[in-house]
Amino acid sequence: MNELARFFAVTVLGVVLDLAIAFALHHWAGVPLWLAAATGFTLAAAANYVIHQTWSFGGGRGSLSARRAALYGGVALVTLAVREALVALLERMWPGAWPLAILVAGAGGSFFVNFGLSKFVVFAAEPVPAGERP
Repeated sequence: MNELARFFAVTVLGVVLDLAIAFALHHWAGVPLWLAAATGFTLAAAANYVIHQTWSFGGGRGSLSARRAALYGGVALVTLAVREALVALLERMWPGAWPLAILVAGAGGSFFVNFGLSKFVVFAAEPVPAGERP
């Protein structure tokens, strides 16, 4: 399975967790949709970082790092901003209608931002110093 397929599989799992949390918070706890979306996203992003680092990008268990976790946190914030903008826009267009569809659209739109930044910023191969090249 290639990186994109692994990333997609983990992201789908993360989106299911994310949306389940967000929908439950909004529907059953009355949390505003924007806050429910942010909460679901944040919890799923934390789980996704660990799985992406250990499996999606083939880093292995011992390769978790504070630096990459911080980078992934930054990527998550950018991704969340894209998602929140989409959710806010769609909720303004259709107030009170289709909250689950709005959450799914926000997640779908932010997927590509997340993949690009994850692949090329967070999990990019680190350059080998000149003195250590074979």
